Amino acid sequence: MGDMARRQGFMATVARMQREAARAEAARQRAQAAGQREAARAQAAYERSVAADERERKRLYGEARAAEAVAMNEAIAQRIAELDSILISGLGRNTRFSVDKLKQPAEVGPFDLGAAGPVEPAPRPEQFMPPPLTGLSKLLNAARHEEEVRQGQMAYQQACAEHARREQGRQARLAELQRRHSERAAVVMEQARQQHAEVDAFKRELAEGRPQAIVAYFDLVLTAAEYPEGLPEQWRLAYVPESAQLVVEYELPPIDVVPTAKNYRYVKTSDSITETARPATQIKAQYTSVVGQVALRVVRDILTADADRQVATIVFNGMVSTIDAATGRPVRPCLLTLRTTRETFSELDLARVEPAACLKHLGAGVSRNSAELVPVRPVLEFTMVDPRFIEESDVLGELDQRPNLLEMSPTEFEGLISNLFARMGLETRQTRASRDGGVDCVAYDPRPIMGGKVVIQAKRYRNTVGVSAVRDLYGTLQNEGASKGILVTTSGYGQASYDFAKNKPIELLDGANLLFLLKEHAGIEARITAPEGWHDPRPDSTSPSTGTDPAPQPDELRNGQNVRVTGGLLRFDFALPSPEHDPCALLLGSDRQVRADTDFVFYNQPASPDGAVVLDASGKSIQIDPSRLATDVSSVLVVTSGPPGSVRLTVTERDGTVRALLSDADTETVLICAELYRRQGAWRLRSVGQGYADGLAGLARDHGVAIS
Repeated sequence: MGDMARRQGFMATVARMQREAARAEAARQRAQAAGQREAARAQAAYERSVAADERERKRLYGEARAAEAVAMNEAIAQRIAELDSILISGLGRNTRFSVDKLKQPAEVGPFDLGAAGPVEPAPRPEQFMPPPLTGLSKLLNAARHEEEVRQGQMAYQQACAEHARREQGRQARLAELQRRHSERAAVVMEQARQQHAEVDAFKRELAEGRPQAIVAYFDLVLTAAEYPEGLPEQWRLAYVPESAQLVVEYELPPIDVVPTAKNYRYVKTSDSITETARPATQIKAQYTSVVGQVALRVVRDILTADADRQVATIVFNGMVSTIDAATGRPVRPCLLTLRTTRETFSELDLARVEPAACLKHLGAGVSRNSAELVPVRPVLEFTMVDPRFIEESDVLGELDQRPNLLEMSPTEFEGLISNLFARMGLETRQTRASRDGGVDCVAYDPRPIMGGKVVIQAKRYRNTVGVSAVRDLYGTLQNEGASKGILVTTSGYGQASYDFAKNKPIELLDGANLLFLLKEHAGIEARITAPEGWHDPRPDSTSPSTGTDPAPQPDELRNGQNVRVTGGLLRFDFALPSPEHDPCALLLGSDRQVRADTDFVFYNQPASPDGAVVLDASGKSIQIDPSRLATDVSSVLVVTSGPPGSVRLTVTERDGTVRALLSDADTETVLICAELYRRQGAWRLRSVGQGYADGLAGLARDHGVAIS
């Protein structure tokens, strides 16, 4: 029994152990299964996270690419907006350039002590003395202390001597540095003085109307202008003083300034940004608009900057430098050409115009297809504005070798003109000297279709040719049944002449053009210089009833036009709209101000102190003798005051030349009819035709007259 019991107990223990082992194994398996499940869940979560991250990455990438396309579309829209606003964006700018801005300040810089500083402090006696004795030490160490004091005094004296030597050296270095700094400052100040003097000289030349100064000034004006990026800012300028004409040859942008893409779109399936091309018609229209806006903007900027009204007429030739697709060679066609006056252009409201319509109104020549570079003929070739004539250069060695067109005999001048046009391909059939010293010629252009009979008239004048000469040419052209008329002069033309010739088969060639043509086609280097005592001949016309010369008809000066006068006594006769009108005159200095109240000539003060300006007792005429005006008088304003109306002014020179000026006032009660002013040592007459609605108060305010 006992053994059986022991066996049963043992077996129970083994069974229990087996159950516990089985339970442990089951727990282990359960734990393992749970771990595997957790790992599977973690793996699944990770895979889901990776998939989500990939989707997010793809979403973000797609959004970035789409945003890239949006940004490209915004850049196109911004570029088109810039091109559309070339003209409008410049209207708010005052383009007048202050010449004083060219003056560079004298920047000397602060004085640097360098090796001469800072100042070394002087030695102090206490730095070398032993500390004082106290208490019992006064008795025990007195002798030693006295020796230390004596040694300290000697050390202090030696330190003072060494400090003095070092300070003396520092003072010497300081004096040398100051000398060098003063020399540098003197050089900088002298350079600044010279540069300021050059700027002041430029201002004087500009006020005197020197062509080179005027060209330089407007070059500064155009340089300061801001245009959209990619537009070439290149130009050439020339100024013709005889007609106050500024010629601008301006470089236009090529057609690729217009974006060729209309818009961009991101395509997700191919992961690419596709371009929609801008239609060719839109590109051409946009480019034509850019060309027109640039032309109007340049003319506007120049006339706005011209505070002294040096420019009465402006010629704009818009050129583009590109490659001819047919030949592969560089070409530079003219796509737009324009001649306009200050008066005509000032009537435009540029904020509301459509460029193409505005240019048509101004009579501009515009390429019929700018995109295809179809050229137009410039109203005036830039190369024909000969600088020798414009700048009146005085190169004595060369001057004596060139024939002077104003010194030739009528026969020599006739031969010269005949030779010129023969070299240009015309067949001269009839040539005769005109009574005014020029040439009348009937010639034939042998070219088929484009050729025909040509009437040529050449005038040897110093002053501006009046519009009457152009009218006479047109009459002769019609009487002869000619297909074209050419008027050549050694001087220039006013705007009235260009206006009359507009849209007529008439070509006007001024002195600069004539010099160019003589050199280009006849190989003749010529010059135009008025001999001493030269007077322009009277017009070649006779009275139909008597066969005698009629009284000279006045040449009309339009507002803004100016001509040179002889400098002798001038008589200004007024045709006034009412007895309430009073003529007067103001003598002005270079600052456009009267020097004193006595420079205001009117009915209560009928003469200037020097007697150069006199108001006639009748109150209807003013006499001005430029030779008697003081050297500090730069100009004389001829003025009327009274109710608004039309005032006609007739100006008679000493040699009998008569000019007529017409001024109209709608609201102005004071009119500046004319201005006599100095330029390059000579006197010129300008028709003004502007005034003040607030009467004499406005005139006095602008020119410094005290009116009680």
